[in-house]
Amino acid sequence: MAEAHAPAAEPAPRRRSGIMTLVKAMAFVSVIVILEVAAATVVLPSAEQTRKMGEELVASNSDDKDDKGKTQEGGDQQALPESKEVSLGVYHVVSFNPATGTSMCIDFELFGIVLASDSAEFAERFTLHERRLNEQVTIAIRGMESADFTDPGLGLIKRIILEKVNRALGKTLVREAVFSGFSFNERR
Repeated sequence: MAEAHAPAAEPAPRRRSGIMTLVKAMAFVSVIVILEVAAATVVLPSAEQTRKMGEELVASNSDDKDDKGKTQEGGDQQALPESKEVSLGVYHVVSFNPATGTSMCIDFELFGIVLASDSAEFAERFTLHERRLNEQVTIAIRGMESADFTDPGLGLIKRIILEKVNRALGKTLVREAVFSGFSFNERR
C-alpha cells in the first residue's frame, strides 16, 4: 500500500510554443522596416523639391550647351559631327525553344551609324570581319526572349547588337544600330 500513496511523478516541463518566437521575430522585423521607412521619408526630397532640382539641372545644362556652342566658330549652336548610315546586312533568324515548344522567326535589315571620318576604316574592317559580324548578330538575336521583341523601340536589342557589332569589328566604330523592316513571328 505504500506504493499506492506515493506522490505522483511531476509532469515533464512544458516546451515554449514556437509560435511566440515567430511572433517576436515578426514584430522585430516590422519595427526595423517601419524605422527604415520613416528615415527614408525624412531624407528623401518632396515632389516640389524634386521638381525644383530638375528645373535647375535643365537650366544649368542649357547654359553649358550655350557656352560651348558660342565658343565654337562663334556660332550659337554646337556643331555635330557628320555621320553616315551603312548597311550591316539583311537577316532572317529562326530560333526554336524546346522548353516552350515555340519557334521564333525574326526578319530585319540592320544599319549602323558611323562618323563620316570613320567610314573608310569601317569599310575596311567590315570587309575583313563580315562573317563574324553576321554570326554575332544572329547569336544575339537567338539569345533574346520573345518579350524583348515586343518593346516598341527595341532598345535592349539595339544595345546588345551594337556591342556585338563593335566587338566583331575590333573597334568602336558604329555609334547606333538602326532596324528597317523589323518583323517578329512566334509559332507554337
